[in-house]
Amino acid sequence: MWSGEDEWMCNMVQVEYDKETAEFPIYDWITSTIDVTRGEAQLPQNITNPNVRKLRIDEIRENVDKFKWMPKPTDGDSGWGFPRYVKGANSLQLTRIYQQDQVKSTQSEGAALSGVAGSTFDTIKSIMSPIEELKDYHSLYKHESMTRNDPMNLDDWFSDQSTGRQTLNGIVPLSFKRCTSLPANCDIINSDVNKILGADKTLDGEMEAGKIYISDFSEVFNGVERMEQLYCAECIALFYVNDKGEFLPLAIQLVPGSRDHLFTPNDSEEDWLLAKMYLRCAQSNMHQWIYNYLETHACMEPFGVALFRCLPRAHPIYKLLRPHLRTVSCINNDAKLALLPSKALPGKGISTKALSLTRKHYKTFSIESLNIPKMIKQFGTNDATLLPNYYYRDDALDHWEVMEKYASACIRHHYKCDEDVVNDYELKLWAKDVAKEGLGWQDHDTKGMPENLTSVDQLIEICVILMFTSSVQHAAVNFGQFETYKFVPNAPLAMRLPPHKKGEANKQRILDSLPDSLMAGSVISLVFALSEYSPNEVYLGQFPERRFTEKIILDIQHNYMSDLQALEAKIKARNEGLDYPYKFLLPSRVPNSIAI
Repeated sequence: MWSGEDEWMCNMVQVEYDKETAEFPIYDWITSTIDVTRGEAQLPQNITNPNVRKLRIDEIRENVDKFKWMPKPTDGDSGWGFPRYVKGANSLQLTRIYQQDQVKSTQSEGAALSGVAGSTFDTIKSIMSPIEELKDYHSLYKHESMTRNDPMNLDDWFSDQSTGRQTLNGIVPLSFKRCTSLPANCDIINSDVNKILGADKTLDGEMEAGKIYISDFSEVFNGVERMEQLYCAECIALFYVNDKGEFLPLAIQLVPGSRDHLFTPNDSEEDWLLAKMYLRCAQSNMHQWIYNYLETHACMEPFGVALFRCLPRAHPIYKLLRPHLRTVSCINNDAKLALLPSKALPGKGISTKALSLTRKHYKTFSIESLNIPKMIKQFGTNDATLLPNYYYRDDALDHWEVMEKYASACIRHHYKCDEDVVNDYELKLWAKDVAKEGLGWQDHDTKGMPENLTSVDQLIEICVILMFTSSVQHAAVNFGQFETYKFVPNAPLAMRLPPHKKGEANKQRILDSLPDSLMAGSVISLVFALSEYSPNEVYLGQFPERRFTEKIILDIQHNYMSDLQALEAKIKARNEGLDYPYKFLLPSRVPNSIAI
């Protein structure tokens, strides 16, 4: 117990008595009085001391009042059709624990997303000049304040190899699937592509051989609102793996059902280049609002809010998940103010309206879609012999294996059998709070999250999904944004003209279709802010908070760190032989949590 008048950020209390040391992890702001148990994690049903049991009940009761859900939105509110947020009008109104780190707190309070992006936009405007050639877009990011130590090589941005490489291993690595049959609204036929595929090869034959892949945005963007006078094509693109193992675009249909809007590398250089720009625009809009915002940021917050509400600090799942879920509410609070509204800075340079696209996708979202090994297998992209050089897949699956080994060891140490999961009434509170209040608050659709967990395997899967999404997956889709979007023709987030027909593209049409300098500047400033690492980021395998105090768990953490070091060495060794190294998932560059 501690009582005092001053606020105190307390990490740990150690008590020495009769040559023994007892640790009491706190890692919270103390403002008046606090009662804590020792650091050993315990399941509630195993507690025999009535005072400890009452202490945990009281802690949960206090936390339910301290960490409130936002009031349920109504139709027309920005939170309608979204996973639910924590209560707080802005980041300064959030409970202090979300801003535990004083450096991050200052960064969040004094230079939130809108502030960083706004100041960068002012810098870009000071060096802005008219866009008369594609190369003029380079001038918009060439300022000493916007340099990066590890720039992506975009010298061949216009090539088919670059389009394929960035689809495979850029910031949209889940935007395609193996194609076994063409959708009904796709008009690509064998005669369009047989010369590209090579002698004696047919489209049907290559599909059967597992060499054809598809990105289909025709349904994704159908009915989604666009910003005024901006366009995002509902396009369908086919890719193929050639005899060299290269992943290349094969055909792009910008308007489903219209062969006038169907393009291949056999068309004029301008027609094909502009078609690829519309494809990249579709990928980029999907990336910004779905792959990045919805499927990492927004869907993780309910799990974090419920964690702080329902699990006491001595619970093993709280100790396991807190490092991955603590920071997401603060950055999401900034995002819902600075990114999502149509009048916010992204509205000046992104075609689709964030609320419209995200709400549509969330209707069919399931938490199982965040199980990356299952999705890669479901997409048919798991076979490295058919789809080589897919480094995101290789590194993500390795990370999943390492993380699952760590989480499983921690969880199985405390949960010896399925009955231990079923009888954990605190865990049941957490699962129910996530499912009913966080994910299914609007229509009772809990998005695949069970209200009652029934097995150890089920608990492990959910924990690994949360840990992986908050760290590895977020790193894969977030930190390459500036290098991807800084040169706007490489991946435009908006187009100013509707998709062209065959034969309509020329130099002027391309320039008129791409964003103007003000639109480009707004996007560059935004993604510059979003791609920044925190100066004191905590990365995978680092445990600055000593939440687990048991030797066996500390040994498990040590093994986890060793596994991550081995994975780091494996990735670096592979990258040494690559012209375009894939570095996003180096463990040393994967933050523990979503903080930007």
